[in-house]
Amino acid sequence: MMSEAGQPVRRAPTKSDAVGTAFLAAIGAVALVMGLGYGMFGDGGQVGPGFLPSVAGAFIVVASAAELLRMYVAADRIRAAAAQERPAGDERDTFGRTANERTFAVTQVFGIVFAALLLVPVAGLLLSLAAMVLVITVWVERKPVLPAVLCTAGSLGLAYAVFVQFLGVPVPTGTLGLL
Repeated sequence: MMSEAGQPVRRAPTKSDAVGTAFLAAIGAVALVMGLGYGMFGDGGQVGPGFLPSVAGAFIVVASAAELLRMYVAADRIRAAAAQERPAGDERDTFGRTANERTFAVTQVFGIVFAALLLVPVAGLLLSLAAMVLVITVWVERKPVLPAVLCTAGSLGLAYAVFVQFLGVPVPTGTLGLL
C-alpha cells in the first residue's frame, strides 16, 4: 500500500510481531549470559570461548530492542495513516514484493544455504559462504552484478579477517584448499 507521496504505508505492529521480537531478545540475552559464563577472554588476553556467543547475544538484544522501539515509536503515525487508507487486495512490502514472492524468496534462501553447506567439503567454508552471498544477492535480491560482487568480496574479506586473523579459528579449506 502506497501513500499519496509514493512512500509505502507501514502498518501498526501486531501482537505476534512484538512477541516474536521480544522472544528473540530473550534468546540473545540467554546467549549473552551463557557466553559470559564461558569467559570472554582467556590467558594472555586471548579471545575466550564465550567471546563470540556474548557478542552475538548482545547484538541480538540490542537489535531486538531497537526493533521494538521502532515498532512502537512509529505506531502512532502508522495508526493515523492506517485510519486514512482503504484496504487493497495486493499488498506489497517496501521492496514491492507480494506475500507469495516473499515466501518464495525465503524458500530460495534456505535452498541456497543448504547448497552452500554441501559445497563446504569441496570449496571450503569461506568460499562456500562467498558463493552463497553472491547467489543470494544476484538471484534472490536481483541486484546488479558489480555491487553483488563487491558485497561478496567485502563479506569474504570480513569473514577472513574476523575468523582467521582475529579469532584464529581454523576454517575448513575443502579439497580445493584455496582459502
